[in-house]
Amino acid sequence: MSIALRFLGGAREIGRSCIELEMRNGRMLLDSGINLGSGDRNPIEPSGKVDALLLTHAHLDHSGHSPEIVRSHDCPIFSLPPTKDLSELLLLDLLSLTPKDERTFSHEDVMYLRKKEKLVSYGIPFSFRNAEITFFDAGHVLGSAMIYIKLDGKKLLYTGDINLTNTRTVRGAQLDLPEVDYLIIESTYGGNSDVHPSRKKVERKFVMDIEKVIESGGKVLVPVFALGRAQEVLLTLIDHMDSGVLQKVPIFVDGMIREVNKIYTIHWFWLRPELRNKIRALRKSPFDHPYVDEVRDRREIADINEPYIVITTSGMMQGGPVLDYLKHIGTDRRNLIYLTGYQVKGTLGREILDGKRDITLPRTGEMVHIEADVKFADFSAHADQVNLLRFISSIKGLKEVFLVHGEEEKMIDLEKKIEEKGIAVYKPSLGELVKL
Repeated sequence: MSIALRFLGGAREIGRSCIELEMRNGRMLLDSGINLGSGDRNPIEPSGKVDALLLTHAHLDHSGHSPEIVRSHDCPIFSLPPTKDLSELLLLDLLSLTPKDERTFSHEDVMYLRKKEKLVSYGIPFSFRNAEITFFDAGHVLGSAMIYIKLDGKKLLYTGDINLTNTRTVRGAQLDLPEVDYLIIESTYGGNSDVHPSRKKVERKFVMDIEKVIESGGKVLVPVFALGRAQEVLLTLIDHMDSGVLQKVPIFVDGMIREVNKIYTIHWFWLRPELRNKIRALRKSPFDHPYVDEVRDRREIADINEPYIVITTSGMMQGGPVLDYLKHIGTDRRNLIYLTGYQVKGTLGREILDGKRDITLPRTGEMVHIEADVKFADFSAHADQVNLLRFISSIKGLKEVFLVHGEEEKMIDLEKKIEEKGIAVYKPSLGELVKL
């Protein structure tokens, strides 16, 4: 039997990433996520018994469906140690935010998931059935990985989410990789207009914009992804306050960011060397700081008349504490809403970013008119088109590229650029089966 790929999610869309790999004596899934925007929430069901789930990282669009898969198929799940702890935290948070009649898994399912976890390390191959599998650093968030599979003489690499440049918390993706026949690569920022400015420029503008609002007596609301973006934003603000560039005002952290910060500190070994050394020298979390405080009562925060900054979830404003803050920070023209991450089509964050000001809050249906200024900072943890092409060019022996995890118009731009390099490229459709 030939090796085959079936694209169960993340095909010509962003969300519910899930790829089924059929082999001679079994079936593996590469990620199993959920859709965070509009549309079908879960991936298509696998075509048969799943023997293993390989997880690239903990973000819910890659891990959110894993409890149902492991429960239904009683299969092991392979990931890096940080991903194990982070995915459990994110899944339990998702469970708490989901109405009981809409839940598709239970607390017991998440606990069972932990029992089925098999931990791996970067660069150390392991065998499963007739496949040799190696996880390589993807540079996206703590514990993120690309998955390299050698199977029946064929070599496959799935990037998951990939970032080539260093951030404050993790190093860029590993580039010195073995030969690859078939590459499955994300295309979130694959469009011709997708050019990330340098992180220094992004941070400088971010801080200057916030400083202007603080000087005028306003407040700043920063919706973030609890995993990855929150830590980057926090370290940026702390650093610029310490250096005197940014006024020392309270930074209130809400949502599960504190819990994620603890996991980052516990798994300090997997962080970039500079931050790792700082943690060892200070003997404390880099996120523990006099300016940073955890929110205990949101009503008390709303009554504060002095300038402050709120960093909270969720990053696309589909739920979480950010919806409460929108009601009082978002309705005052002196204030600023600073989006810091990709806003998927169909999310409230995307609507606000696109200019909509009379909004309907998810879940409650409450109407809110946005008066605050809205800005976007490109704190991206995804490679842009230039770096996606650089990554593809760095791979030896490449026969074909499959584009996933992107909006179709951006995929078309990237497809043309790859074809110019003389490399075969394909945009699989949802549910499509491709034999290698």
